[in-house]
Amino acid sequence: MIFLRLLAAIFCFCAPLAAADKPNVLFIAVDDLNDWVGYLGGHPQARTPHIDALARKGVAFQHAYCPAPVCGPSRTALMYGMAPHKSGSYGHHEIYSPAKRLPESQMPLNEVFQKNGYYTAGCGKIFHYREVERGWNEFRYQFSGFKTEIRKVGILDYGVQETDNDSDTADGKLVDWTIAQLQLEHDKPFFIAMGLRKPHLPWTAPRRYYEQIELEKVQLPPCPEDELADIPEAGKTFAHNMVGFHKKNDHAAILEDGIEGWRQLVHAYLATCSFADANVGRLLEALEQSPHRDNTIVVLWGDHGWHLGEKEHWRKMALWERSTRTPFIIAAPDMKAASIEAPVSLLDIFPTLVELCGLECGQPLDGNSLVPLLTGADKDWDKPVTISHGPGNFAIRQGPWRLIRYADSSEELYNIQEDPKEFTNLAAVPGHEATLNALREQLPKTWAHVIGPRFKNFPGAFAAPQATQE
Repeated sequence: MIFLRLLAAIFCFCAPLAAADKPNVLFIAVDDLNDWVGYLGGHPQARTPHIDALARKGVAFQHAYCPAPVCGPSRTALMYGMAPHKSGSYGHHEIYSPAKRLPESQMPLNEVFQKNGYYTAGCGKIFHYREVERGWNEFRYQFSGFKTEIRKVGILDYGVQETDNDSDTADGKLVDWTIAQLQLEHDKPFFIAMGLRKPHLPWTAPRRYYEQIELEKVQLPPCPEDELADIPEAGKTFAHNMVGFHKKNDHAAILEDGIEGWRQLVHAYLATCSFADANVGRLLEALEQSPHRDNTIVVLWGDHGWHLGEKEHWRKMALWERSTRTPFIIAAPDMKAASIEAPVSLLDIFPTLVELCGLECGQPLDGNSLVPLLTGADKDWDKPVTISHGPGNFAIRQGPWRLIRYADSSEELYNIQEDPKEFTNLAAVPGHEATLNALREQLPKTWAHVIGPRFKNFPGAFAAPQATQE
């Protein structure tokens, strides 16, 4: 009962555990997976039985949020334990990379495990930046995959792979590599990380995942014609311009092909999510059949959400619920299954694993250890979650509320419990002044003012200099 002994050590404030007593960690990252998984209910036609089974087995966080709705800054924040608004790691340009923005003394999570006597192995997309090679005993970035004919709707790509063998695909080969790691006899506890690349664009998956739902029966996400009527101009800019990358109204381009083009993309995304789920299932089955099943903590997370037309927006790169909510599950032997409604951040993963695994860390970490939630010790968790997208643009999730405040000081306020699709901006509706003021108090007072090439045209990018720091 390693996990129970581990919790006893935590609550008795004992010294870090000896290497022989430390649990293994299987760390699964899924790229661009929003809440279109069964256990989160983001889309009624989502088919993700393996992720849903893990959610029933472990502690499933119903409202987990990324540090930033872009791959690079979200992964940098999670893996280094530092929020984007503190590090200035806001995007994908070289100026935002960990090598440029973080001190050498700030170790990534895998290196902390390695320094504590763990064998560390990884493959696929864990970090966004390829130069992050420190802290691994073995690492394989990618494999070549099955060639696919790519189709386009607007500027978004998808394709059907004519294979019955998932191991023909690049992600399938990542799973095979990780399974081989699990089958080894390890003389140290291990931290094994696998980063699936799907459902990242292009949305490619074997045909059988497309055939789970007939194209004609695919349900489109709701997008009322007046959905942006009560959104400030900064929000409309985020909705239409894919801010930080190019000025292109994806939604208008997709609708040039009519509703059927929109339906094809939703169909492709659902299929690719199911494909990702099947790869997760293969990996979990391999763990179940391995000698490590009884002393391994499984952590599954997506790096951010994804819009498919909601608020006339596509991709991530916005501060609404759909672009920031993501799957997050922790499961371990002897851990009581639970469903947690309180908002949490992916930034919480680093300090949680440090505590669960009894690691010596010695560096500052943003986020909160979730051990009180995992053990049921904290029934009244009400910590705010901060999400940022570029300098000065923030969202705060606390309790049922989401406050979005842009760098030009314009705001949006939603009650997610009553209005989960965020149809009604309450920021200017009388009667919400106390809620607004309480959430504003949670906003960062300073932030790194780093403006790279892709973010020069951010709404309010150079606004409020008195509230910024270099």
